[in-house]
Amino acid sequence: MCGIVAYVDCDSCQLEPITKAKLDASLHSILHRGPDSNGRYIDPSNRVGLGHTRLSIIDLDGGQQPISNKTNTIHIIVNGEFYDFERIREELIAAGHTFKTSSDSEIALHLYEEYGYSFLEHLRGEFALCLWDTKRSIFLAARDRFGIKPLYYANKDGRLYVASEIKAFPPLGLKMAWDVDSIVHGGPMTDMRTPFAGIAKLSPGHYITATLSGSVHIEKYWDADYPDKTVKDARSVEEMVEGVRSRLVEAVRQRLRSDVPVGVYLSGGIDSSSIAGIATSILRERDPNARIRAFTISFPGGNNSNEGPVAERTAEFCNAIFDKLEVTDEKVAESFEDAIWHFEMPIPNVNGVGKFLLSRFVRDAGYKVVLTGEGSDEHFAGYKFFEPDYLLEPDLATPFKPLSESDRLDLLSNYKPSTQLKVYASMGEKIEIEGSPVSKRMLNGINTPRTLSKLVFINKEVYPDHVLSRTGAPDLSLALASGLSGEARRKIAHKWHPLHAALYSENKTVLPNGLCNFLGDRSEMAHSIEARTPFLDHFLTEYVNDLPPSVKFKPSEKGELVEKWILREAVKPYITEELYLRTKHPFIAPAARDTYSPISRLFREKITKESCGALGWLKWEPVADIMTKYFETGDQVAHNALLVLTSYVILGERFRVATYTPIRNVTIDAK
Repeated sequence: MCGIVAYVDCDSCQLEPITKAKLDASLHSILHRGPDSNGRYIDPSNRVGLGHTRLSIIDLDGGQQPISNKTNTIHIIVNGEFYDFERIREELIAAGHTFKTSSDSEIALHLYEEYGYSFLEHLRGEFALCLWDTKRSIFLAARDRFGIKPLYYANKDGRLYVASEIKAFPPLGLKMAWDVDSIVHGGPMTDMRTPFAGIAKLSPGHYITATLSGSVHIEKYWDADYPDKTVKDARSVEEMVEGVRSRLVEAVRQRLRSDVPVGVYLSGGIDSSSIAGIATSILRERDPNARIRAFTISFPGGNNSNEGPVAERTAEFCNAIFDKLEVTDEKVAESFEDAIWHFEMPIPNVNGVGKFLLSRFVRDAGYKVVLTGEGSDEHFAGYKFFEPDYLLEPDLATPFKPLSESDRLDLLSNYKPSTQLKVYASMGEKIEIEGSPVSKRMLNGINTPRTLSKLVFINKEVYPDHVLSRTGAPDLSLALASGLSGEARRKIAHKWHPLHAALYSENKTVLPNGLCNFLGDRSEMAHSIEARTPFLDHFLTEYVNDLPPSVKFKPSEKGELVEKWILREAVKPYITEELYLRTKHPFIAPAARDTYSPISRLFREKITKESCGALGWLKWEPVADIMTKYFETGDQVAHNALLVLTSYVILGERFRVATYTPIRNVTIDAK
């Protein structure tokens, strides 16, 4: 796991050349991603540069980057891990390739030599990479299928910039400005935009190519797909359960390959608990006394967010070494600003700060690698808000007796959203969300985009007229629907079951932008921790996506829907009965308990008339009204809005962003 920086100058570039000192300064800004070593390649023409900071996991002594081929005509830098690399390496050696290292990263270079652009389909894992082919004068950058690893780019004045984090761009000379269109419409969470003008995220499953003549092209190499909703699945339930179990076990086995110790993040849920159980079982194949080390976060006070006791019982079941970090409001407030600097986007709750603190705890314990449970809910239907979309249409592919229309209506009438969703529902009553009918028509009537849009919605009253006249009123559900490809929208309208449409929508928005970002890579790599996600193994997800909706949600004898039913059956041998029977409890760090809490003091310190004026795209009076409402009533919606606004103030300060003015502010079209 590492940090990468690259640039390419085309023929028409009029900018000053990037010096070695500037490239080194850029690498230093992301040193937390790879503190063990660094390296660089600068083309003799000084028009192409590659920089790399390394966190040593595989081939500790010999895996320095950039890596070049035998003839020194292809150069590559990689952030991430490739699994099953030893088998691929042996096949490439048999085909005549010569390797310089024993690292997993080098297989990408030789696969490119062997297959050209099609090399990406042979890679398994989480990764972002940059490659320079001197013979063809082709630069290529790619991101993994789910966006587990970040990759940002900017194309400005004839120079293409690429990096693992946005903070690597200013040392290269890129000026930071606000993208108000993205901010108003929730681009940092709903699509591939960022808060900053001209800087975008490369979409998961895509690669970008550039030539010295100035052409820049983005292409998709992978996407999720789902079966035709009108075709019955011929497989037995037992076959489906075994199919999930065998693929998940193999995904965990691949991710235990490391030259340093591997731990596990353990919550009170079935996802991380099943990973801990499977990993323990695999380790005991060689050593009957093997124990994995489990790291858990808990919150004091006995609230519903404290899953420490459940996690501890799971650790006892696995005979894991159990480490628990207790997080207080004071610790969250103290770390909030540093966390936002690493996340590089606003957050609507403090979950990510909790993960930020947990990753530091793991680093201080001497670990570099952990397994995590991210991605399970997005493929096995683990969230309550997916239920209404599951019930929109009958499941004609089901191996069970299909639900009648009256059964579906009864289940829908008994739908009881979680506490988290009740907060979002109250937001729907308190704020105006425009355009929702259009987004529903675009996506066959599913409700999930509307629910997701409430995560990051800020009332339009906080924006001055000159901003809204340019951007239009906030319409996050429409923005989310518009961010999906036309091909995906066509399949949603005609081919996929509504549950699968809902799963796809979250996989393309909240998964890469939230769960894999501030709840994933950015909170972990802030402290040089590599997290591995077995549930995002594409061999597993492709199998799960192809399963009928009704093995993901299954009605119980009590007349309720059991979420992630097939996962429960698949991992039953590896978890406690408590977890097998337990319903989903989303990881939610508790909100500030009162208006005098440490987070509240942070609001007062950061959100002022002066700080809003420095942003240039906020009106102070409505922001002050939100502050007053929160301090007088503790309103949850106001609390979430203040977290987002505080995030932006911090980003503006730390990135030294110029005050926004409506003239000459430029954005790019992020695919």
